[in-house]
Amino acid sequence: MSKIVLFGDGKIADEAYYYLTYDSPHEIVAFAVDSGFLKQSQKLGLPVVPFEEVQAKYPPDRFKMFVAVGYQNLNKFRAQKYHEAKAKGYELISYINSQAANFGKIEIGDNCLVLENAVLQPCSRLGSNVFVWSGNHIGHHASVGDHCYLSGQCIIGGSSVIEPYCYLGVNATIGHEVTVGTESFIGAGALITKNAPPRSVYIEPETPKFRLDSEHFLRLTKMK
Repeated sequence: MSKIVLFGDGKIADEAYYYLTYDSPHEIVAFAVDSGFLKQSQKLGLPVVPFEEVQAKYPPDRFKMFVAVGYQNLNKFRAQKYHEAKAKGYELISYINSQAANFGKIEIGDNCLVLENAVLQPCSRLGSNVFVWSGNHIGHHASVGDHCYLSGQCIIGGSSVIEPYCYLGVNATIGHEVTVGTESFIGAGALITKNAPPRSVYIEPETPKFRLDSEHFLRLTKMK
């Protein structure tokens, strides 16, 4: 069991705290944030300390770290803190949920988060600092580069490549043998079947609002 300092005190840090506390051998001992954003001294009953001072209170020879922040600026903020934590000498852990399926025991970098019902098929690969939310499917021989974020229920087809610093929204689908270029934003529900150049943006339009309200719709469909 390792004692862990979580970088971050927002919603992603909340999730990381509960998953690591109840589904890992690790013990969370503190949170750390940049001093300019330090707004509370405690979170979930644990101390919140300035990141600039974290080594003095939680030295890297005794504690490890997990950078628990989201996809701001296409994951570049998380990447920045990932590199800063490593420069301070911290080992960064990865977390794979006990209900995720990693059949091939694939290669996974550090500071990765893989949540429940994710499927990592044999011969696929995750880089470092990759967040894989619930229910994702990463196909055989596919690879996800460093500093990516996959929202829930994404599908990445076999032999496809997601280059670093990409974001995939909920229910995004990447076809077979497709490369998504670095720093691309793939919105919720998007279907990508051809290679996407770097910094591509794909956004599906929202479903239009129906002309009737729910009461009249239920009457029309005889559901009321």
